[in-house]
Formats: sequence, C-alpha cells, structure tokens
Amino acid sequence: MQDLDRALKELFQNLGGGLTERLAGAPAREWLNVELPQTVAPRVDLVAWLEDGALFHLEFQSRNEAPMAVRMLEYYAALLKQYDQPPRQTVLYVGSEPLRMPRGLDHPRLKYSFDLVDAGELDAEELLRSENPGENVLAILCRAPEAGVRVRRVVERLSKMEGETRKRALRLLLVLSVVRGLVAQVVQEVGHMGVVIDPMQDEFCRKLYQQGLTEGLTTGRAEGRAEGEAAFLLRVLAKRFGLLPAWAQEMVRAANEERLNDWSERVLRAGSLEEVLGRP
Repeated sequence: MQDLDRALKELFQNLGGGLTERLAGAPAREWLNVELPQTVAPRVDLVAWLEDGALFHLEFQSRNEAPMAVRMLEYYAALLKQYDQPPRQTVLYVGSEPLRMPRGLDHPRLKYSFDLVDAGELDAEELLRSENPGENVLAILCRAPEAGVRVRRVVERLSKMEGETRKRALRLLLVLSVVRGLVAQVVQEVGHMGVVIDPMQDEFCRKLYQQGLTEGLTTGRAEGRAEGEAAFLLRVLAKRFGLLPAWAQEMVRAANEERLNDWSERVLRAGSLEEVLGRP
C-alpha cells in the first residue's frame, strides 16, 4: 500500500494538474507538506491550496474500511485548526472490491460528509482523450472498456510523450497496474509498442517488471505459443541491450521452456547480453 500511495502522490503532484481540477474543482496552486498533531493519525496523503483559494485534502484508499469516515473527520478537524480554513475533502478509492464505505457521518448532533470517488467508475474514454499524462495513467484503474484494450490505449498515449515525462508516466502506470492485476498486459504492450521502461530504476519497479515478464511467458505457454514466448523475450532483450546479433536470436528461438525461464530471470540483473544467454 505504501508503494501505491507513493505512486498516486507522484501522479497528482508531478503529472496531475488535470486530475486535481477534476476532483477538487480547481487546479492546485501549491502542495503542502503537512504534519498533523500526534493525537491524530499523522499521515495525510495530499493537501494543497487550490487556485480558487480553497484548502484541498485528498486521501487514497485501496480497501473498504468502516472507520474511514471517522478518520476523515479527524483530518478535517486537524486541518481546520492548523490552517483556520475548512478543507474540501475527497477520498479516491482505487480498490478492486465494490465500494462499500459511507461518505460521511449522520448522528443526532453531528452531520459530516466528504466526496468519495471510485476510480473504477471514472470515464476511461475521457481520461484517455486528455492531454494530461496523469489522467491517461489513471485510466488504468477504470473498469471499462475491456482491460486489454484499455491497457493498449494507455500505452499508446504514453508512447507519444518524450523524455522524463514518458519515463515517469510509464513507471507509475506499471505500479498502478498492480491494483487491477494488469502487470503482464502492461509489460507486453510496452514491448509491442517498442517503448522503453527502465526496470532498473528501483527495486519495486524491477520486481513488477519481472512479474509481468514471467506472467507473460506463462500465459504464452498455457496457450501453446512457444514462438510467442521467444518473441516476447527477444523484445525485452532488445530493449535492454539494443540490436540483437543473429546468434542471440537463434538461441532464443531454439530454446526450450526451462531455458526461457532461466533467461527471463537473468535479464533484469545482467549487465550485458552475454550475461543472460552466455557466449556463443
């Protein structure tokens, strides 16, 4: 959950001008580094001053929790005390289970509410049409249209970006794909598009890429496509080491299942093609 929270924070702060406006009604003017008193759960996800002058508080939630409304009320009170302004609050639910949390509290002496947005119910078509990379990435969490088509379209959108923006967006896409069980599809589509994801950026991303590679090879075996396994591994090798010599292509295409598995595990650790396949 910490990796997911970190990815979502980066998505909103660095790629998500349009996302913030979509949820809060105005763009963020300044993100705040908020430390709440120790008497309150101290970890708020994101707080910002909006362009319209409002104080905006955004929480990410990956599972249904009965006390969520109480926790949000605690945050509300703490932020009101700290900034002398009532915050506009939104919880973005990214879980795979149906949303079952209440949107507030209704007691005889207390009525309190916040906005609760289910990422799965967002309009994928609208997010994919956006020029904002953060909104494109968030489309991976939508539940429609069909997952394979959505993954392909998201990767197509991101492949048209350049430099650090594309690298960051693809990394965040890979992290968010865990939530919907789409890691293998993302890795495969990235390979098809000829787009480079550098899995060596950090350990978490490297593990995800390896997971996607392994799942992709397993799927190929289950469907009886040995050639597909070899072709997929060749694409990954080419992304890591550049144009492959003829001997390497021949070795991969002629390899059996056990050897393909071994090479797929080596490819992310090795520093050269020879370290993966051995010398011809």
